[in-house]
Amino acid sequence: MSEPLTLVIANKNYSSWSLRPWLVMTELGIPFEERMLKFDSTDWDQNIALLSPTGLVPALWEGKLGEGFVTFDTIAILERLNELHPDANVWPSDVRKRSRARSLVANFHSGYLALRTAMPMNIRSRYPGKGMNPEVAEEIERLSEFWVNTRREFAEGGEFLFGEFSAADAFFAPVASRFVTYEVSLAGEAQEYQRALLNTRSMKVWTKQALKEKEFVPMDEPYAE
Repeated sequence: MSEPLTLVIANKNYSSWSLRPWLVMTELGIPFEERMLKFDSTDWDQNIALLSPTGLVPALWEGKLGEGFVTFDTIAILERLNELHPDANVWPSDVRKRSRARSLVANFHSGYLALRTAMPMNIRSRYPGKGMNPEVAEEIERLSEFWVNTRREFAEGGEFLFGEFSAADAFFAPVASRFVTYEVSLAGEAQEYQRALLNTRSMKVWTKQALKEKEFVPMDEPYAE
């Protein structure tokens, strides 16, 4: 029997990296406990060093929180979940789909800095037009093309990039949320995919909980007045 899992996350309104593995585990039915450390809090200051070797979230613990085995960094967590729950279909079962899914995830993880910086995730706020510049627009266009072309090649009629929901879709859910916050208009198949991400059961749950948060974190609020 596998050891119990605990996912250490931060504010649901702001933490896009926390959202990704949380979505995978929730949407695919992988049991876990959640431990939230809110940014700029006494809880964070007192416990982040114990609960994350990198001082960042998310972190996945197997066994007793703070004493068991920890995996950190979002991509590493996805891979560990795939090892622990091979039947959950964290990644597509088809080898070519799986390779493309990992390529897309790694590409976003190491790139799209303009988009990620200018449009930080902020679920409860609306800043239409903020953060848009030529570099961000170029990254949005490139990402939209990836979404559309991947669905056309691999989705086989399903809603998601590879038909069924996988880690690749969870990776882009925070981006779909950003496009709501900053009112970025997508068209056609890219818009359809954005809607599919936002309408997953797990994303609706996360969003509902994020909207209840009251904390204000200045670093994540560059456009607040």
